[in-house]
Formats: sequence, C-alpha cells, structure tokens
Amino acid sequence: MATSHRPFKIFWNENFKHIVFVNNDPIVFLDMDGVLADFFGAFSNFAKVKHWKDLGPSELMQTMDAIIGSDFFGTIPKTWCCDELISMVTGFSGSYSILSSPLEGDEENCAYWKKVWIQNNLNPGPSDIFIDRDKGKYALYQNKSNILIDDRPHNIKAWENEGGIAIRFQANQDQLGVIEEVFKSIKKNRLNGVN
Repeated sequence: MATSHRPFKIFWNENFKHIVFVNNDPIVFLDMDGVLADFFGAFSNFAKVKHWKDLGPSELMQTMDAIIGSDFFGTIPKTWCCDELISMVTGFSGSYSILSSPLEGDEENCAYWKKVWIQNNLNPGPSDIFIDRDKGKYALYQNKSNILIDDRPHNIKAWENEGGIAIRFQANQDQLGVIEEVFKSIKKNRLNGVN
C-alpha cells in the first residue's frame, strides 16, 4: 500500500510555542561550467581555436594560465538550455543551489566572477551558492539525499559514493530529457512512498 508523501515534518518544543517545518525534499545542486555556462565554447573562443581539444598540452596550460586573474568566468555565455533547465528544476523542487568548482590557482577571483555571472544570468537566482572543488560532501547536505546535475564523471561518482543522486548532463552533448526522466522517476517513487 502506498503511503502519502509529506513535504515536511512538524516538530515542536515542549511548550508548543514554536512549530518548525523541516523540508525533507532533496536540494538540487547545479554545476555551472558545461551545464549552465558555455565554458567550452567561451574557452575555445578565448584560445582562438574551433574546439578546445585542438590545443596541445602546452597551449592548453598557457591558455588556462591566461584566464587566471581575469574576468573570464563573469563573461561566459549561457548554454542553449540554461533558462529552460532553471525552469525545469524550480518546477521540480521549488528552488536550487549552485555547486561549481573554482579554477585551480585562482579560487578567490574565480569565485567572485562566477557569483557575478550568477547575478547577471540566473532568474530566479539560487538559494545558495557553493564554489567548492569537493562536491561529494554536499550529497547529504542538510541530512538529505540531494541531487547533483554536473558534466564531470568524477563529480558524479563522488556524489553517488556519498549517497546522493547524480545526473550527468553536458549541455553541448545532451538533451534536457535526460534530466526530465530522472525527475519523473523520483516523483513516481515519492508518490509510491519510496525515498
């Protein structure tokens, strides 16, 4: 027999003065580069090549070094699906958070420009912004099995190893149906009382 899904639990103190709502729904964490922001296209343009894989190892490192200290991460265009993905996620969960890795060796500057990009490009904006290379530690953030949408296989693996639900999505390769199918499955499980 299916149980009803409750979006929150109610706890109160012994004096019954306060009711606290605890939302058990997962937080959806969205990666930026390759998911919301067209990092690969912007990087190729910055390097003046058709595709970033056209760069040799030393050219790749020189181009990465040239980004350090710049406003590069604040100027990246949106992916083709950025706005639709935000709409899909907020329709599913009501809100979302950003979880994006900083550029190694440029953490503070990169985080600043990513936050500028978020402010200028995302509507509605995220509930929280985390600029952190260690994404797996957020899989059970706030004691929930959360959802990560990311393009990097090692982030997906780390997230799943920590008990979260991970969806691999790269905007220049995938369609939004990949995410939509997972959301449908999660909703169906909730209706059937499966967490």
